[in-house]
Amino acid sequence: MAEKSDHSITYQLKAVIDIGSTSIRMVVAQVFGNGTFQTLDTLNQSVSIGSDTFTRGRISRSTIGDAVKVLRNFSSVLNEYNIDPKKDVYAVATSAVREARNRDEFIDRVSMATDIEVQAIDGTEVNRLTFLAIQPTLKKYSGLRKNRLLVAEVGGGSTELLGLDQGRVSFAHIYRMGAYRLREAMDGQEGSVARKRDVLQMEIDSGIRQCRDAVPRDGQPLSLLLMGGEARFTAQTVDADWDEQSVIDIRLNELEKLAEKILSMDVEKVVRKYHMTIEEAQTLAPALLTYVKLAQAFGVKKVSVCGASLRDGLLTEAASGGAWSEDFVEQVLHSVHEVGRRYQLDQNHADCVTEISRAIFRALKREHKLSFRYEVILTVAAQLHDVGMFIGSSSHHKHSQYIIENSDLFGLGEEDIKLVALVARYHRRANPRPGHPGYGTLTRENRLAVNKLAAILRAADAFDRSHTQAIRDVKISVHEEEVVVETTRSGDFTAEKRALAGKAKLFEQVYGRTMVLRSRRRRG
Repeated sequence: MAEKSDHSITYQLKAVIDIGSTSIRMVVAQVFGNGTFQTLDTLNQSVSIGSDTFTRGRISRSTIGDAVKVLRNFSSVLNEYNIDPKKDVYAVATSAVREARNRDEFIDRVSMATDIEVQAIDGTEVNRLTFLAIQPTLKKYSGLRKNRLLVAEVGGGSTELLGLDQGRVSFAHIYRMGAYRLREAMDGQEGSVARKRDVLQMEIDSGIRQCRDAVPRDGQPLSLLLMGGEARFTAQTVDADWDEQSVIDIRLNELEKLAEKILSMDVEKVVRKYHMTIEEAQTLAPALLTYVKLAQAFGVKKVSVCGASLRDGLLTEAASGGAWSEDFVEQVLHSVHEVGRRYQLDQNHADCVTEISRAIFRALKREHKLSFRYEVILTVAAQLHDVGMFIGSSSHHKHSQYIIENSDLFGLGEEDIKLVALVARYHRRANPRPGHPGYGTLTRENRLAVNKLAAILRAADAFDRSHTQAIRDVKISVHEEEVVVETTRSGDFTAEKRALAGKAKLFEQVYGRTMVLRSRRRRG
């Protein structure tokens, strides 16, 4: 780890690399102990990975060679800064690499040539990094936090939408409506220029309908914040003095005029006029028209543009050491509550089971040896364990697994969501078995984690068997042969004790202790 000190200020040198559809970008920064960072160097090289993936389904050998050449050049810069590519570089690839049939070949080739380990991240990871990236903007511009905010970025392969309500995440969606895909649909159409434009508009309109239907329409004012290279191009075209550290408001009619102007030009003319690469010019018109259609669909008369990018999110995460902050977890849970509302969840029961689950988890910390990340997974599973009741009470634990696996839970990656779904699935009935869908494919470490968390959740669910929240404010003591759960509340806990007798069997199997419910007397 490259750690330095300058006038008693300690910092680390880090680098982040974003392998996108049209280019590979690297940022070198000083990362400080307080979680902030300062950019030292920025590099950007065009590589048309998206053109290969979204037209042929795989990255060509020549394009892989181009990418390796760029990353070797970046490695030379890392050496100048004395940055270890294995320890102090965070490299991610988005949909252009992730969706390629030969993505493993690409990642292995890069690793062998440069020692840079690339992670192909999914849409949920992109949304999480986007949220981290825009935090400084939201803090600086309080007006963006007052009402509902829709953050949109049109990438090469997909469009990401992040919804916030007074600064809290309410939803995160990914759509297979990227600028490269739209360009391919347009260029693949025979006929006149007008016909090709009609096809482009139809493709965008189809995607926009999905976006509009997924965003709650409650009549509240909505602001639209745009991110991405094409959005930054728009801001710089409208105002040549625009500073990427600030937010600029652009009237919808200005955006419409610019989109129409770019649409009327061929790609070569766009390259010459705006001094951009052919890869950037190919995606410009589809992206700008998509932004126009988004603004029209949500009835906004102006859009805002910020300079934040995925790389800012990566640097923020690097500065935090990858730890999940309390604010981030709060955003995750807000998104979870939105899912619960959608499926008419018994929120009082969910909160009660969550409270007891977390109390047991913390009391057993020395026994399960699981990190805070797993407490969050348990919390989300406890919140949504009964969500399957929306489909039907019979086998609702299996319905819960299905709903969770197919819901947009902000901030949780595919692996995290899979663990949440399995823990929720095992809150009742059969114990985990290798033949169960999803469970048998887990690593040994994750199978053990699911067992430990499901045992806790199953026991906690028993304490509110009557759905009356009669047992709250529990105190938990761990002994050699038993775990005692005490409550100060008085009442008839016959239903809970009977349920615990059956549900605590998995707990006893996993932790080697019986679980006992007792009423604790109040002093005086």
